[in-house]
Amino acid sequence: MKSKQLKKLGVILPIFTMLFTASTNVIAESLKSPVLPETITIGGIAQNPEGIEFNKNNNTFLLSSLNAAPVLKVNFDGTFKAFTRGEKFPLSTAGLQIDYKRNRLLVAGFNGKELFDKDPATKGTAHLRIYNLETGIIEKDINLSSLAPKADAYFANDIAVDNKGNVYISDWYAKVIYKVDLEGKATLFWTNKTSIPSGANGLDFHPDGYLLVSILNINDKWLYTDYGLVKIPVNAPKSATLVKFSNSGYAGFDGMFINAKGNVVGVTNNGTSAGGNRLIELSGKNNWKSAKVINSKDITPSTTVAVTPDNKHYVINQDFSNELQKTWRIEQIKF
Repeated sequence: MKSKQLKKLGVILPIFTMLFTASTNVIAESLKSPVLPETITIGGIAQNPEGIEFNKNNNTFLLSSLNAAPVLKVNFDGTFKAFTRGEKFPLSTAGLQIDYKRNRLLVAGFNGKELFDKDPATKGTAHLRIYNLETGIIEKDINLSSLAPKADAYFANDIAVDNKGNVYISDWYAKVIYKVDLEGKATLFWTNKTSIPSGANGLDFHPDGYLLVSILNINDKWLYTDYGLVKIPVNAPKSATLVKFSNSGYAGFDGMFINAKGNVVGVTNNGTSAGGNRLIELSGKNNWKSAKVINSKDITPSTTVAVTPDNKHYVINQDFSNELQKTWRIEQIKF
């Protein structure tokens, strides 16, 4: 090759390399950080979702179903399809938790038909259902109810998983937390014996080795009452303590999660109206001996919140007055 051609090639190659690298980075960034919508509307299905989770593997939302329908997989454009399958019998579902490390979708299931029939003789059941995160096929179905035989009723509500793969399931009506290890062995992990005798609802695992658990009741006006936040060391559950609050704004959480900053974000009640919900963020002090509300935003009636990898918050609108509602909306909430 002539020297002039070599010089020309020496100029072109670095430019081509630079352009190729830049375009590759743009493509990689676009794949890593999709454009997230402000709202997603789902129509034509009486899903009655109580739980929501964002799957970062395929950029979809998962919605549970109080109506005992399969967990839905929802795309950004509102299209959807049934995701979970293979169960021997249907259950109402509440909290959802993805365990990416073990390729699992963890689902809190309960017998909603019995729970809501107003018959004191029917107590329902509480289950942990474990599905393959890629296929949606059930892998384990664990009945937890026998662990709390004296409970008035059972309502498996929310789920957390620790560093070792142990799963914790709150039972709001039984006022306990169950634990299921990787082999599927279930035990009664914690019974509420604090000064606030309410049921365990939202919970999440803190990487320093403890659960943060919301306890609350709902009165006849559908307002949160008798609420608190409990810190429970996973290696010493009997040493659980109530978190103290230095300001107002926290009235118990329904759904909640611990974010990358170590703060807790969750759905609470405004204390004045049924369905008057707020998304709030708590910051803990002294390893969560105390906490304060640092962010608050009024939201439409919702039960829980999901977070994306870039810290976007999404709630699922909930309308308990019409369980056969066929239009649902996922909303992004900004503090």
